[in-house]
Amino acid sequence: MASSSSSPSSASGTGSESSDAVDLAQAFAEVARGEKTAQALEAHLSTLEKKIDDLLASFDEAELQRMDESSNGKESSQERRGAE
Repeated sequence: MASSSSSPSSASGTGSESSDAVDLAQAFAEVARGEKTAQALEAHLSTLEKKIDDLLASFDEAELQRMDESSNGKESSQERRGAE
C-alpha cells in the first residue's frame, strides 16, 4: 500500500482524508486482484484433482482386472488338477 506523504497538503484534514481514500481504494484493488488469483488457483486445483481422480480410477480398474485374471488362472489350474 502507498504510504502517506508528509507534504503540507496531507497535514490538513482534507489532504489526509484524500490520502486515506486513495489508500483504501488501493487496498480494495489489491483484494480484488487477490480474489482473482484465488479463483484461478481454485480452478487449476480442481483440474488437477480431476486428473488425479481419473488416474486413481484407472489404477483401481487395472488392479481389479489383474486380480480377476489371477483368480481365473487359479481356477483353471485347479480344474486341470481335478480332471487328472
